Amino acid sequence: MLNRCPACDAPASDPFFSATGLPVHGTAVLPDPVSARSVATGDQVLVLCERCGLVFNRDFDPGLLDYTGDHEESQHHSPRFAAYAAEVTADWVARFGLAGRHVVEVGCGSGDFAAELLGAGVGRVTGIDPHFVPQRVRPELAGRLTAVPAEFVRDQVEPDTAALVCRHTLEHIPDLAVFGAELYAGLRRGGGRALLAEVPDLGRILDEGAFWDLQYEHCSYFTPATMGTFLTGVGFSDPQVRLTYADQYVVAEAGPDGTPGAPELEPHLREALRSACRDFATRVSDQVGRWREWLGGRAATGDEVVVWGGGAKGLTFLNVVEGGAEGTGAVGAVVDINPGLQGRFMGGLGLPIRAPKDLLDSPPRSVLLMNPVYTGEVRATLDELGLGSTELLAV
Repeated sequence: MLNRCPACDAPASDPFFSATGLPVHGTAVLPDPVSARSVATGDQVLVLCERCGLVFNRDFDPGLLDYTGDHEESQHHSPRFAAYAAEVTADWVARFGLAGRHVVEVGCGSGDFAAELLGAGVGRVTGIDPHFVPQRVRPELAGRLTAVPAEFVRDQVEPDTAALVCRHTLEHIPDLAVFGAELYAGLRRGGGRALLAEVPDLGRILDEGAFWDLQYEHCSYFTPATMGTFLTGVGFSDPQVRLTYADQYVVAEAGPDGTPGAPELEPHLREALRSACRDFATRVSDQVGRWREWLGGRAATGDEVVVWGGGAKGLTFLNVVEGGAEGTGAVGAVVDINPGLQGRFMGGLGLPIRAPKDLLDSPPRSVLLMNPVYTGEVRATLDELGLGSTELLAV
């Protein structure tokens, strides 16, 4: 149990929301229904830090996580996401002078974004991630992309490194203050110009009651304001923070010239965040009730529903709404465009994950889309398959 804020060490306040029994991995690739139903589970017990504004999972236990099996986190199979990644990399390369330079990506996952950086003109990338082994480097990138399968420390940043990139990693870190200090020291060691970071936006999650965006692996949650406060606290200078990707992500760009200090969110921002957290449980209850009622209606008429999205969003949504005695049984399968997930099974409920073309075997009346940003491309795929009459709804 985390009794103190991992960013500023303030005492933990009382929880404002709890979700129990969530599968701990949103990216695990599970080969059969039995293993899918027997995955480890944990609880999300969310606490707001009354000093710096960080929201964190008080009951996070890293010992529950096991990355020794297969994991599939790539989003680049989506044309919409691939276009976004290309846009971000081109912007960073142009504004921060990264063409022909060396960049370190901390928490690089499967190396997809590192490949985008190289395609946008970066000279070399060192990808640091415990699960990014040299065998995962694409042959055409050999010599330009170096895999370091380890947890990040400052000494891994070599001199004349132009920037550190840290996308969708900070939300996974339980020892945020320590990790942030390592990032700051690493950027200064390399002589870099900027830390370029990206995390999910907590503000949208709170405002929409979007419980499906909670993941056990995410032990820390940021808004644009709290992201800036955190970066300033560990020593980064002049963080520029903005929302991207239909306001789903927080992007932050910060320099190396600050001084570490005690992070503290401005009082009016802290009060607004406190209010949003206070209302979150009610919003989630409304969302869960709404979707159970809708799915119950489909089940009553015998109409099968397919959920589009076999990753973390679909995992949380289905295990909360369809798990346990209150589940409707309306969802018969999950669809995903990622070939690495097709033919596998979703953790918790054990539902099969199919390819889009498999919908032709038993066309569903309704497809429930886990991320509205993909509405256009999913609708186009359904129409191309001849499923123009299939209803498409986004959560």
